[in-house]
Amino acid sequence: MPEQKEFRDQWVAAGYDSHIGSAVVVQPPSPDKLRAYYFTSAEYAISNIALGRLKVSRFSNLNDPFELLALKSNRSHVRNLARLLREEYDKSTGLICFCKDWISPPMWSHYGSTHRGICLGFNLNRSAVLEVIYADDRVLESLPKSSRLEGVSEKLRKNLSRTKSRHWEYEGEVRTVFPLDSVVKEGTLYFKPFGPDLELAEVILGAFCELPLAGIRRLVSSLHPGVVAFSSRLAWNSFSVVPLKESIDDELERMRLGVAP
Repeated sequence: MPEQKEFRDQWVAAGYDSHIGSAVVVQPPSPDKLRAYYFTSAEYAISNIALGRLKVSRFSNLNDPFELLALKSNRSHVRNLARLLREEYDKSTGLICFCKDWISPPMWSHYGSTHRGICLGFNLNRSAVLEVIYADDRVLESLPKSSRLEGVSEKLRKNLSRTKSRHWEYEGEVRTVFPLDSVVKEGTLYFKPFGPDLELAEVILGAFCELPLAGIRRLVSSLHPGVVAFSSRLAWNSFSVVPLKESIDDELERMRLGVAP
C-alpha cells in the first residue's frame, strides 16, 4: 500500500515500532505524548466519542486473575498481604488499559468485538504511562513478617501494578493508573473525561464493523475536530490488520482541504 513514507520515518525516530499501523495515516504526537490504543465494541465506542470519556477499570475486574497478586510466596501472610493490597486499590485506585498498536488480529478478536468494533487512538502523557512488564516468574521481594500494608514500598506497589505473566505479552499493554477521586463517578462506575492527558487522535473501524464510516466521521468532526477516522481491513500478505487505503486517501485529502465530512 502506498503510504506517507516520511510519516513512518517520523514514528520510528520517535521510538515506535516500524510496523505501527498509524504511520500510514498520520504523524506521531509530540515527544511528551505517547500514542496508545483502546479497543472496544462499536456501541461503546460511539458512547465514548459522544460523551468524551472512557470507563475506568479496577484491578480486580481485569481479565488477568493475577493482577496485583504477582508476589512469589507460599506463606499465608504474604497471600493475605496481596489480598489486602488489591482491596485497598479497588477502593482508591483506577486504571485504563491501552496497547501499543492496533494491527494485531487477536486484539481485535478479544477486545474489538471480533473485528466488528472500533479502536480509539489516544495521546497520553508519557510521564503517566506504565509499560506492562511480562515476566516468566513471579515477583520475589523481601517483606516483613506481617500482613500490614505499611510494609509494601511504593516501588513494590508500582512493580506489582505493572507485572503480568508472559502469556499476556501479545497484548503489548501500557496503562495509566490514578486515584479514583481524580475522575468522575456515576453511580458505582467511574469515568475519565477526554482532556490534555487523554486526547482522542484516531478512530479506527474494525475490518467487519458495520457502522458507516461517513457517519462516524461526522460525529467525530463535530465533537473532536482534527481527529482522523478510517477503516481497516485484513492484510493480503501478512497476518495483520492494516488501514483500508480508500478510507485513508479521502480522509487525508479532506483534512488537507479542511472540508467537513
